[in-house]
Amino acid sequence: MNSEVTPLFDRKFIEEHQLMERYLEQKLPPKGARELENWCRKNPQYLDELNLPVRTQSSLKLLEESGRPEDLSEVQPPWWKTLYFLIGLGVVTLLSVIAFWALFARYTLLKGELAETTTRLTQGPLTTPVTLSTLRLSPDRIAGADTARVSVSRRAPQLLDLRINMQYSRESQFRLTVDKEEQGRALIIENLTKDSNGDLRLSFNSSGLAAGTYKVRIEGLPMRGAPIAEGWLVLEVH
Repeated sequence: MNSEVTPLFDRKFIEEHQLMERYLEQKLPPKGARELENWCRKNPQYLDELNLPVRTQSSLKLLEESGRPEDLSEVQPPWWKTLYFLIGLGVVTLLSVIAFWALFARYTLLKGELAETTTRLTQGPLTTPVTLSTLRLSPDRIAGADTARVSVSRRAPQLLDLRINMQYSRESQFRLTVDKEEQGRALIIENLTKDSNGDLRLSFNSSGLAAGTYKVRIEGLPMRGAPIAEGWLVLEVH
């Protein structure tokens, strides 16, 4: 009855089969390399006898003298994997999120203020008008002239039927932009059309307007192209 005898793994076996030289040249199979490493871990004096540290230093020096030094430094990761880059990326992301929410909050606030101003201008704390008035005027054709003026009172509320003479304009549709002095944009009225007399008609309750001076710009809206500024007037509420 035959049985396979496992060879004894010892110093003699290592030297006879040149296991150390083959290990250093990376020619040992994985199983043999693990067995040699385990044996050396249990027998460290064998490495001391081989004077392996001095031989390693000499090998490195020889490589250096030959102009082919071995780089033993730790492999540096690419810049986009470094800790500093990841920290910087996190800071930039955080600042971007904060800036976004700050702008969004500002936008929401301005939108609310514009809606409130529009409501106050077009509706406001309305009071039943005492009188009904009709006023027809021709707007200034030059910006800043400020000769075409409409004056209304909040203390004596009136329902004003304002008729703006635009017979001189070729356009049939218009846009009115109302800006309150020292406050900014108050109201925009789109797609107003001339009546048969060539007038733009606008009716409002004077009690729905906050006191102040309003500059009104009238722009013609052609079928093609940008709006054309064609008239200006001043609305005074006191």
